Amino acid sequence: METGKTSETPRSIARSSLYGLTTWILPLGLSFVGTPIILKNLGVKEYGIYSLVIGFVSYSFYFNFGRAITKYIAQYRISGENDKIKDVISATLFINIIVGILGLAIIYGVGDWLVVNFFHIEAADQRKTVISLYLAALVVFFMLLGQVFNSILQGIHRFDAFSNIFNLNSLIMVSGNIFLVLSGYGLLSLLVWNVIITFLTFILAAFVSKKLLPEFGLNFKVNYGVFKLVLTYSAGIIGYQFLQNMLTLFERGWITGKLGSENLTYYAVPMQLSIYIHAFISSIMLVIFPLASELTNNKEKLLRLYLKASKIVCFLVVFFAASLIIEGKIFLTLWINADFAEKTYLILCIHVITFSLVAIQIISWNLVEGLGYPSYNLFIFVICLVINVSLIFLLTNDYGNVGVALGRLGGFGITFFSVFYVEKWIFGKLQFKFWLRIVGTLSVSAIFGALAEKFIISKFDISWITLVSASLVGGIVYCLFIWMLGLISEDEKILFKNLLRRQNV
Repeated sequence: METGKTSETPRSIARSSLYGLTTWILPLGLSFVGTPIILKNLGVKEYGIYSLVIGFVSYSFYFNFGRAITKYIAQYRISGENDKIKDVISATLFINIIVGILGLAIIYGVGDWLVVNFFHIEAADQRKTVISLYLAALVVFFMLLGQVFNSILQGIHRFDAFSNIFNLNSLIMVSGNIFLVLSGYGLLSLLVWNVIITFLTFILAAFVSKKLLPEFGLNFKVNYGVFKLVLTYSAGIIGYQFLQNMLTLFERGWITGKLGSENLTYYAVPMQLSIYIHAFISSIMLVIFPLASELTNNKEKLLRLYLKASKIVCFLVVFFAASLIIEGKIFLTLWINADFAEKTYLILCIHVITFSLVAIQIISWNLVEGLGYPSYNLFIFVICLVINVSLIFLLTNDYGNVGVALGRLGGFGITFFSVFYVEKWIFGKLQFKFWLRIVGTLSVSAIFGALAEKFIISKFDISWITLVSASLVGGIVYCLFIWMLGLISEDEKILFKNLLRRQNV
């Protein structure tokens, strides 16, 4: 690789994004099939405990120190400082091992107290919940170790290898979960299976990373300068991740304690569906973070990357959000049942809006971190947290789960506007004309797409065929209006055609 230049072309960026997309499509399909089966066989209460322990442990000590690897591998390979890569990998792995061990120790030390005094689990389910916490902690420990090697693959733009490992993990994990519940096994068996598969996935990721990165290596004597570099860069990331995790833990504990574990299920399932919008955008935009690190000194190319990525994200998010809001109740009815849909549809709509705003903010978020300013994102999230928690306290008594969802929307809705500050800060001015065109074009297109979906739904009986047909017709109408209004440029049309022809880079 020539020093100072990125090897990524528009088509290779698009190809990397498509590989990233598969890390969303397969888990979504598996979740679509698996969630109702697991929910039905475990029951609402036990599924609520499963969601609670996995969420609690994940949000307690799963922190992304791996982003430092992605940033500095991309940066060092461009600058020709390849000798530093081994030290960054070693320091990050050492940090993750320490964090993982501390997390295990804490969970094992206070598990009983948490179950009784924080989650307020009924006496009959307390022992099972404590053991579930211990198993979930092991899952997260192996995820932390695997994170190091997955970050290496992203840093060297091997999104094909990363997506293959991720998808294999999802396929085996969910398939095993379905088999276990259908065979009559319960919550603890699912978690033991998750521990085994997460461990094996970590081993596979380590092997593939070593094979694909020539500079791969581990120094058992940690370079304390590099150790400090990784910690300094990661401080902002870990800070806002910690606060995000505490927010989610607070929500889950608050709902469980105030409204019961059944209501946590009614809150968590539509939230998980909405998170898929965010996960979808994250998957195709994985490439933005290392590219931002590579283009630190080229603001012109960085701006072009930012605008194109933002256009793609908005195009996708608006359609998904509009479709989920129009078709959400029917989807929940077909997927689970009518009673579940009645109790969760409004929560789904609120979460869809929330995570759509978060998804659009991903580009700005990754841009700031790629340029080396994660502390800014920490500052923004502190504001979000204060607003969010305040609204939850104010709204829960009167509105229950809906109040908790509205609190989250209020916090993330206000902080969404930081996108425009980042533009002014990084590029020197707001991209006002760009956003005006995006909002105008996508609003018109979304309205007509939604009307088309509504028309199909109103004319036919509720069924999966009707739902899929409405989505396809709505998507065609939406894309047709975008095309006619000229949002897609000629070079983007050519790039799209080339991708369809599967041309090599």
